[in-house]
Order: sequence, then C-alpha cells, then structure tokens
Amino acid sequence: MRGGVSLSPTFQSLLGRVSVALLVAAFCLAADARPAWPRDRILIIGNSFTGGVKTNLRFLTRSALRDTYVSVRASDGWTLNDHALSRATLRRIRSSEWNVVVLQDQSDGIFTKRYPGARLLHGEIGAVGGNTVFFMTWGDREDGLDVYDALRGVPGGDEGYVPIALELDAAVAPVGWAFREVLLEEPDAELWSVDGHHASERGRYLASLVLYAAIYGESPVGLWATPKLTAEQVLHDQLLAERVVFRNPSEWNIDVP
Repeated sequence: MRGGVSLSPTFQSLLGRVSVALLVAAFCLAADARPAWPRDRILIIGNSFTGGVKTNLRFLTRSALRDTYVSVRASDGWTLNDHALSRATLRRIRSSEWNVVVLQDQSDGIFTKRYPGARLLHGEIGAVGGNTVFFMTWGDREDGLDVYDALRGVPGGDEGYVPIALELDAAVAPVGWAFREVLLEEPDAELWSVDGHHASERGRYLASLVLYAAIYGESPVGLWATPKLTAEQVLHDQLLAERVVFRNPSEWNIDVP
C-alpha cells in the first residue's frame, strides 16, 4: 500500500469491532446523561373552541423540556352532557392512563343542567388515574364583561365553571377570565376570528398559555413564542396569563408546587 501502512485482515476486523463497541458505549453514556422526562398524556374534550389549542400547547410543553402527547376529542357544538353519553368519548378516556383530561363545555358556559355530564366524565377520568381540568371559555366579541362573571361563577353557585370544579376538587383553567383581562386593557383587542365567536391566533395562543399554567402550576413566561404575534404581544400575553392564574390560584383551585 503506497503512502500508508498495510493492515492484516484479522487486525482490520478486530479494529472494526472495537470501533463499534466504542460507538455503542459512547451512545449509552450520552443517553444516560440526558434527563429522563416522563411523557405527559393530556386529553382535551370539547368542541370547536379547542381548535388550535392542541398544537400550541404541544409547542409550549416541548419548549419547557416536557415530553408531551396531546390528544383531542371534539365535536362541533357538543356539551359535556353530549360527551358523557358518547361511547366514542368514553372509549377515548378509557384508552390510556391520562395524566390530565381537560373538559370544555359550549361557549355559553356550563350550569346546573350540564353539571351531570361533567360529574360522569370526572368519574371516568379518575378511574384511569387522571386529573380533571376545566377549560373556562370566553364570550363573543359583542358580549359585555358581565358575561365573564357568569362563565366563571362563584363557589356554591348553579352556573359557571368554579362551582362544579370546587365540587369535584378539579382545577379551572381561566381562559375566559384572561380574555376579560385583555379586554380591560385593550377593548379592541383582536382575540376573535372574523366570526366574532371563535378565537383568533392571539386568542388561541392566550388560551394555550393559561392552559399550560393551570395544568403544570408553572409560569409560561419565557416559553415558546408563536411567530404569528409580535414579540411585544407574546411577552404581554405570557405575563398576563401568569398574573391571571397565579394572582390568586386558590380561586381556580390550582395547586402551585
């Protein structure tokens, strides 16, 4: 061999095996050095208001170095009573050991006649070892701020997410209340899509921030920023979500680690 050293076939074979062994050892050491993040399994049960939330929530959790699987079971216009009577919804709940199942009712809120469905679904969630988080919805563009009081409700009341959440010892993700706080600062804020009913890009991002904070009991400030908003809007809404959830977490029945 010109310009080099000739190696015997036996030595070449031995060298190859050693190289492979070293590569395998290095890979194993690298794998051991990586943090072991348990996979979180989150199921969102609702209707068309869940649109876009799944993807945003997944980006937020990944940016927080969480290995998260997010699934959605949604049908347009459905209430939690509808889901409680749905074999497909019940099968989805029973299909996995969910860490968290998010329950979201229609846009007009949840009240006495819809509480039975929430109770039944909560029982199914508990049977698979999961925790229930209620997704407080928002009003339409033309609604007054009083609508948000009804969506929220008060302890012991017969309407809103707070009464049923406290009854079941579940948390509330106060998405609608975050919308209200934005509107107090910016009455013309673009939180809705063109129909004035479903959320805009900003509204969906805000909903995901609040949901993340309520599920994990952690601030979303500094996590993934959607490229569809300005940096100023992102930081503003991250700080607002943090304030809404953690200013008084006990009113939403949220445990802070």
